[in-house]
Amino acid sequence: MAYADFPYYQDFYLGVMIRDPTAFGRAAERASEYLDMVTFGRLLDGVPEDLTDRVKKCCCALAEAVYTYQAYGAGDAASGSGMKTSESIGAYSVSFASPTESISVLLDGSTSGLQDYLKSICIRYLGATGLLYRGCD
Repeated sequence: MAYADFPYYQDFYLGVMIRDPTAFGRAAERASEYLDMVTFGRLLDGVPEDLTDRVKKCCCALAEAVYTYQAYGAGDAASGSGMKTSESIGAYSVSFASPTESISVLLDGSTSGLQDYLKSICIRYLGATGLLYRGCD
């Protein structure tokens, strides 16, 4: 089950990127699976009350990243292609980025991939909570 729902995404996270509740649900499920992995299952028995808002915001940010990556990979539904990188007028020409190139824009030019971008999101929201700790308790 996703850690955030569409009403939270719209009303509290103030998200506008994902407009369809079903699309958000799919992306939030993938985001929640990723959260379970990076937190080593610490959230499976319930989210601690003092971390609820952080976890939900992290889920929303991850869902947007997953949604964006899937949109670039599958092509934008409106234009039928990925992110436009260039367009010429004389002898008309259009170039589109691959999913890897598109996500590298989000990583400030790095081509390390989606995993690093998702990890940076988790660190932003959950870095000081102890949920990402890899050592022994």
